[in-house]
Amino acid sequence: MMSPAHTTAFALAGTACGLAAGTDLAWRRVPNTLTLPLLAAAPLLAAFDGAHAALIAAGIVAGGLVLGTFVHALGVLGGGDVKLLAGVGALAGFPACINVALYSALCGGVLAIAVSAARGELGGVVGRMRFGLTGAIAGRSLTAAVAAVDARGTRIPYAVAIGAGFAIAMLAQSAIPVLRIVH
Repeated sequence: MMSPAHTTAFALAGTACGLAAGTDLAWRRVPNTLTLPLLAAAPLLAAFDGAHAALIAAGIVAGGLVLGTFVHALGVLGGGDVKLLAGVGALAGFPACINVALYSALCGGVLAIAVSAARGELGGVVGRMRFGLTGAIAGRSLTAAVAAVDARGTRIPYAVAIGAGFAIAMLAQSAIPVLRIVH
């Protein structure tokens, strides 16, 4: 049985994912007016389960923002996507936040393949991926590898992947526990 705070957190995260996916699809951005309140709400809602839970949520927000900043610097995610993922992960709690991140990455890969195929760019992306990964293995920087993969600047609405990743992770937490990657 979930507490009212957990139910509220999951509903807030799901709503935020839906709104973020809509803005990302329409304008290719996830606005701060959506993500910043989400980041603030996670520790506040977790506080209903005690100070320890609030500290964990704050740590998830901070860790998500720090790790996400590096991913953003590589050009893999937009800043709004980083904040959305940190906020949604914190609302999911620990260890569910890890499942949210892993499923979001998996859904992001599937979405990237689908978008590339729909644009008729899949062959080129696979070729650049091979070149980029070979270069990374040979000692070139990861930034150069990512740049080689995304040489045409193909951007995907990653908020859609985060929403799907959150949904799968929450199904894993409740109805389909076999989907849990991290327990």
